[in-house]
Amino acid sequence: MLDTIQDVPVIASADLETDPHGTLRRYRASHPLAALESGGYIVLGYEDVSRLARDPRLQSTEVALPAQAGLSQGALFDIFAHGMLTANGGVHQARRSPMSRALAGEVAEEYGRHVRRSAHLLIDRCLADSKMELVKQYAAPLPALGLAGLLGVPDGEVAPFLRDIDAMNAFFRPDATAATVSSAEKAAAQVRSSIGLLIDCEGDDQTGGFLQHYVRLAESEPLHARVETLTQIVQLIIGGTESVRTAIVAQTANLLANPQQWQAVRDNPERVPAAVAEAMRFEPGIAGLVRLSAEDIEIEGRTLPVGQVVVLSVMSALRDERIFDRPDTFDIFRRDHEPSQLGFGDGAHRCVAEALGRAALQEALSVLAERLPHLRLEQPPVFCGHVFVRGSTECRVSW
Repeated sequence: MLDTIQDVPVIASADLETDPHGTLRRYRASHPLAALESGGYIVLGYEDVSRLARDPRLQSTEVALPAQAGLSQGALFDIFAHGMLTANGGVHQARRSPMSRALAGEVAEEYGRHVRRSAHLLIDRCLADSKMELVKQYAAPLPALGLAGLLGVPDGEVAPFLRDIDAMNAFFRPDATAATVSSAEKAAAQVRSSIGLLIDCEGDDQTGGFLQHYVRLAESEPLHARVETLTQIVQLIIGGTESVRTAIVAQTANLLANPQQWQAVRDNPERVPAAVAEAMRFEPGIAGLVRLSAEDIEIEGRTLPVGQVVVLSVMSALRDERIFDRPDTFDIFRRDHEPSQLGFGDGAHRCVAEALGRAALQEALSVLAERLPHLRLEQPPVFCGHVFVRGSTECRVSW
């Protein structure tokens, strides 16, 4: 007989904020899922998270999250109402397909070149100081600069474009407040307007880059709407900056905290992909995949009722003792890297720009190792967020 959902434990928010990995480990040992004090349920084990990420009975949230924040219209609301990441079924596929095709080919390589060039410029700015605050001076601007290059943002407009992205992204951070939501709304409208201007300026240029190629593919879809075209680019920007920023901080800090592993990467660039994969497993930029249950779902003898908010905890799954040897040890030499790909999601909503994400993380690390081989960790970051996008405190390094 199935247990009722009332039989699962409730995880206190304070415990997750104070010791997220320890708390998840403790509950994961004896429970496949738990209730969150803040609302909803969290699935903890790797096999369950991976399986349920592919289960159509768990659906994307559509406009549930902005509605929870009191939003029913506006630029932020449109990100959820018209985006592929928050859509389901045929609507999701229709929005995703043009983006998926536009990102094929050599786009990741082109984006990687933009990231690499930007990484060198960011290091040049602070090289003489022999120190930097890694989050603000490197990890945050780097993926946004790479996307600005890929989208063809004119040099004179890059700085305000990056400021608007940062302000918009504040809505998705764990510490969002009413004030940041208000600022994020204005910034999201400006980002969307800027993308529209970029599209209009390039016009019918058939030799254009990624942006024009995507627009042509999107406009060829039945029932195409301009707001959807703009929104997919906005979602690409959000997905390609917030979690990547945290992942850059995590991979750098964890390597520097393990000098032998940092030396191994510094001395052998071929180890960069493995280092990136291990950092994504150990401290992922995305805490979990947020879904809604469309039907009753059985999870190891318990029934998750229809209509529930469900967090598929990526950060718990990627430290599951049943899958990974020594899961709480950062080790770039481990051989069980394959399951760490869950950091990019799974199923129909697996990250459409996974190749871009890997390119950004690998170039960010490669350039640091090349330019700053004697990099030292002066102030380690503290990571926060246990539901969706994660963040970090300052991370200070020197050389």
